[in-house]
Amino acid sequence: MEEFDHEVDAPRGATSREWEVFVREDTADPLTHVGSVSAPSADIAREQAASLFARTAVTLWLCPADETHRYQTDEATLGTGNAGDDATMSVDEMESETLRGENR
Repeated sequence: MEEFDHEVDAPRGATSREWEVFVREDTADPLTHVGSVSAPSADIAREQAASLFARTAVTLWLCPADETHRYQTDEATLGTGNAGDDATMSVDEMESETLRGENR
């Protein structure tokens, strides 16, 4: 039990990189973003992602979160699909969310 008796001073992000996880459950399906994992290397991220998200997947992709960029048209909405629900993000909101891990 001694191995867990010390505190880690560094914040989580200082020791691990965040990875975005995409899976394809069938060869005919598109890749779908399913979440993210924190790991110091791609190999460890793959192990974590496989145990969390890839139970039925035929394809698993990992992308470093700090190198992943999301774009959408002004007409794209992120709402629930209800009539009158205007959840379209402005370019500033989208950039803020996409770059959340970067210092800006």
